[in-house]
Amino acid sequence: MDARRLGEMLGELAHRHRISAVQCALRGPGGTSVARAGEFFAGEGSTAESITLPFASVTKLFTATVAMQLVTDGDLDLDEPVRDRLSPWADAASGVTLRHLLSHCSGLVCDAPGEPGSAARAATATAAAGLLFPPGSAFSYSNAGFTVVGRLIETATGMSWRQAVTDFLLGPLDIAPAFLGGAVRGGHVITRNGTVPIAPAVPRAAEPAAALAGRVEDLAAFGGLFLDDRDGASRALLDDEAVAAMRQPPFDAAPFGLADAWGLGWALYGTGSGRWLGLDAAGAGTACHVRVHPASGTVLAFQADSAAGAAAWGDLVTLLRAEGPAVGMPPAGAAAPSTATGGDRALPDCTGRWVNGETVYRISRTASGTAVLEDDDGTEYHLSGHGVRVFSARPAEKPDTEHLGRFLTDPESGRATLMQFGGRLMRRAA
Repeated sequence: MDARRLGEMLGELAHRHRISAVQCALRGPGGTSVARAGEFFAGEGSTAESITLPFASVTKLFTATVAMQLVTDGDLDLDEPVRDRLSPWADAASGVTLRHLLSHCSGLVCDAPGEPGSAARAATATAAAGLLFPPGSAFSYSNAGFTVVGRLIETATGMSWRQAVTDFLLGPLDIAPAFLGGAVRGGHVITRNGTVPIAPAVPRAAEPAAALAGRVEDLAAFGGLFLDDRDGASRALLDDEAVAAMRQPPFDAAPFGLADAWGLGWALYGTGSGRWLGLDAAGAGTACHVRVHPASGTVLAFQADSAAGAAAWGDLVTLLRAEGPAVGMPPAGAAAPSTATGGDRALPDCTGRWVNGETVYRISRTASGTAVLEDDDGTEYHLSGHGVRVFSARPAEKPDTEHLGRFLTDPESGRATLMQFGGRLMRRAA
């Protein structure tokens, strides 16, 4: 697909979703097409080459890659207990390894408790919060887990995480370092409030999980490391064994509703030669999405300066699928409630508080009996049951959007004691 056609698609989506800046790179065997659309790019003095947007959680892919470089060099071990490297480390989390951390199967809470400050303090506080489940037995997305990965990188290299990711990965890929909260060389971040210099937004301890920023061209270059037909320079940067490990799920632990499986850093969509790697992220009122299809040599990167970019991304994938690339996406929601009316009533007894560390979700029922989930941001979702444990959640303000979740029941009591939603595993507190 050429840049002109890609630009037509982006222009339509920017207008439909009222996004002032959206950019996309589509890399294939014949080269890379880059397109940008929106009012920002029509503005006086704008230069497409200078546009920098947050990678948000896509940062985790870069952190995971640096960790795997260190594994290849023998400086880290995927199966060495973290406690052997970091001290103090709580006994309750003694079984956690780097492999668990990279695949979000560690059992650690999503976010570090309290205001721990440094990366070392954040790692200690995360371990002290205990585990949601035995390592390797389930999936629960963990930002705090990548704080720990960043700390492991620092102890192995004697460098800060920023310096390590710059020297080992960004520099060799010719990506100009840009960090949320740090200096940007010749760039800026676009947010819903306009074009502003990158400002402090990510705590230092959380940087390995979400602090990078850059362009879609940078994401396309990074994605090239994971293609089947990659060049010698890519193989010198990240060897075949490391790439293969990152592209396979290490545990039988489903990231329910997010992807079909999860590798070391990468979300996985589909199976076999049809498998796509990817990650979806949002931060500071922006959206960032990346997909890699190793077998065909395809990389797709997308950024927008609005939270509406997530919906635009979904529409772009639909358009692309109609013209060729079957881009991998999260599993689709259930087609209909489990009963003709009041599908939410088919849910198990689910009202009360659900917690993951200091994150609290609440489920209640309205006077009419509708189950309503309120997340930690105050967003309300109307729940509909599908079978015994699975549910779909529709935001009250965006009822056309659907997310999947499920309840896990205690085998002895039959009561729902765990909830998996939005990638997090939540324990029932009341």
